Amino acid sequence: MGKKKSVVLMVLLTIVIVVFSVVTLVPFPIFGTPQSFNPTIWQYDLGADLGGGYYAYYYPEGVKTELEMEADEEDKADYIQNGSLYLSKDEQYGLVKDGAISQTFKTDFAKAAKAIADRFENKGYSDYRVAVVDDYALRVEVPSSDATVSETLTIFNYTGAITLEKSGTLMDEFAEDGAKASDFFSGFSVATQYDVAYIKISLTSAGYDLIEGVKDELSTSDNSSSSDAVKLTLKVGDNTITDIYQDNYNNGELRIMFYAEENKAAAETYVALLNSSLSAGDLGVDFRTVVANGDIRSFNAVYGDNAQLLLYIAIAVIFVAIVALGIVKMGRFGVVNAYASLSYLLVVATCYAFLLGSAAFEFTLGSVLVFLVGLVLINVLQVQIYDAIKAEFNLGKTVESSVKGGYKKTLWGVVDIYALSLIAAIALFIGAAGMQALAIQALICIVMAAFCNLLWARAINFTFLSASKNKYKYFRFVREEDEDDE
Repeated sequence: MGKKKSVVLMVLLTIVIVVFSVVTLVPFPIFGTPQSFNPTIWQYDLGADLGGGYYAYYYPEGVKTELEMEADEEDKADYIQNGSLYLSKDEQYGLVKDGAISQTFKTDFAKAAKAIADRFENKGYSDYRVAVVDDYALRVEVPSSDATVSETLTIFNYTGAITLEKSGTLMDEFAEDGAKASDFFSGFSVATQYDVAYIKISLTSAGYDLIEGVKDELSTSDNSSSSDAVKLTLKVGDNTITDIYQDNYNNGELRIMFYAEENKAAAETYVALLNSSLSAGDLGVDFRTVVANGDIRSFNAVYGDNAQLLLYIAIAVIFVAIVALGIVKMGRFGVVNAYASLSYLLVVATCYAFLLGSAAFEFTLGSVLVFLVGLVLINVLQVQIYDAIKAEFNLGKTVESSVKGGYKKTLWGVVDIYALSLIAAIALFIGAAGMQALAIQALICIVMAAFCNLLWARAINFTFLSASKNKYKYFRFVREEDEDDE
């Protein structure tokens, strides 16, 4: 490539990176309006560690706290104390048997706790917490970025079986001994059509026959307010999820509509609940509804209110330090490294914001750590490549030949490192419960870092080297005979 073309490409590349950097990193006022432009890095949904969140306690029916006992003026003799909790001896709750906490209740509570935790995981949260408190209560936490926090914390404590009622009466098929929801429903999922999110209810052959048998009796949603409207009601335990009308059924499929695209998050919440209830059935423990008791509370960011800003400052300092050291050690090849590192930062920041697509994705301290791992990999491997090029040059080869030889000798070592990193990220995605979002972020960072080391930095180096007048100074190379002449 000629020097003029190389210079033009350098200028164009620099302009693109500067513009991309402004959009990604720099807030600025929008001229003529009182508004300002928020860069990409300020548009993340923050995890609880950086943005705080909401929490609630799930108490099984018949379990009370010490404050509730005092407020209700209950006789403690009617309860068994366990830590700060009191378990009623009343037989209707099934908590106590023969003067001790029932083993059946212990087993059912453990099963319910796991099922509730699975709901948060299945919704895709990268940052949530379900903790057992005093053995028989749950504290659940979600990040403040959850747009459906009331629905999430309310309905995720539903523990009954899925049933269908027709105009308020349990359908015969669900009332039969041994009948299960999985006999009629094969699964629930979220879909969109024309920017409208809906819950797709897939039916088994028995479910198809059931709906086909009653669909002509059902009213349409336009007549839902009529006092004699006929409808099906989908319930989890005693809790109504949605009403189903004739126009919700189409070509063997039930669609429960959410008439706004932003309500996709709410649809995802209900789908996580329904799929959990479909597989687990009746969990045997009834929890109190948290919203009715006003028990949803907020908590501050774990690392302080300015944690996000401080993190960005720390990343900027680390980034500048790495780039400066590279330039000091490697000359203009260090500038190539700076361009590659900045490209990595910009693309990863954009992917974090726009490519994950999940309403439950959050930016956490883990997001920062996997980003920094990729940044360090890029720079360490670039130094190895530089050292390999320098070693080739010290053998008496030309600069061009040294560059080719250095890249060739380091190629498979770089490939091996990224292959192992990729396998580790995939293993994290498959094997670590609740870590899928972090694993996706790690995959993004590894793939982008590999691209920078194997392709992008090489292309930039080729362009810059072609435009350089003095290729020795480009790499800060000095021949031993040149030193002797001096």
